[in-house]
Amino acid sequence: MPKHIQIREIPEETHRALKARAAAEGMSMSDYLRRLIEQDLKRPDWASIRARQASMEPVELPVSTTRIIREERDGR
Repeated sequence: MPKHIQIREIPEETHRALKARAAAEGMSMSDYLRRLIEQDLKRPDWASIRARQASMEPVELPVSTTRIIREERDGR
């Protein structure tokens, strides 16, 4: 069963911007906000990102990254 969410005390400026973006997409504000929430939930949260990063093995590069950056900058 669908649930309802209410957000209170949204600044006038934010409300106007959301309304304009929803209109530009041809959507109601509710549909626009639902889409934003669904898109956000498809991305991993920071805890998952940090856990994945912590489990990765370090990468050994044949050349230092500082040297690569310096060579790129000097080549401009």
